Amino acid sequence: MSTSSLGDVASSASASVRPGIQERRERQRQAARRAILDATEALMIESNGSDFSIRSLGQRSGYSAPTVYHYFVDKDGLIDALLEERIARLAEDLEQVTSSGDPRRDLRAMLLAYFDFSAQNPAFTRLMWTLSRKGESRMPPAMNRVRRCVEEGLERFGESGQLGPFDTDSAGQILWALIYGLASLKITEPDLTWAPSLAERALDALFLGMTEMENDSR
Repeated sequence: MSTSSLGDVASSASASVRPGIQERRERQRQAARRAILDATEALMIESNGSDFSIRSLGQRSGYSAPTVYHYFVDKDGLIDALLEERIARLAEDLEQVTSSGDPRRDLRAMLLAYFDFSAQNPAFTRLMWTLSRKGESRMPPAMNRVRRCVEEGLERFGESGQLGPFDTDSAGQILWALIYGLASLKITEPDLTWAPSLAERALDALFLGMTEMENDSR
């Protein structure tokens, strides 16, 4: 076999191995990120917020502080990445709400999904309402998807003629005020005894009130 042929074989072997190495490195990178994010979530739940150290995170995840900083730059970046991931899941749930043919029922389902997420993830929700150490909002970009889903549902609800004397902006503010208020109460007063299905009943009462106001205005 000629020298040039041997060179071609070596180049071909190198080219075939290189993608395998890259894939293995990518899997290792994803595994490290996943382990660090999972450990962060566990520590956030235990501390009910961001009151944990990178050292404790390293002990929990099995990765050193330099590795954590390599993937997430700083603690704020780590928390922001986790918030984005969790809110993206909520956005996916809202985007998959199947139209029932009743815009009010669909909007109700979206608002309750947001409330359930907030109530079940108090540490994440509380952090979204706070500023980072740099004084920046922690509201993740995925929250724009959540808002868009609700706004589109609200528009369909308005087009159905069930808003009474309200325009969509006013109705949206009223509905968000109710859901945010219930969520914040649930988070800040965890030991409060709640009436059964309070969020559902409150939303139904509000929707009914809109209908009654429509009837009164005729």
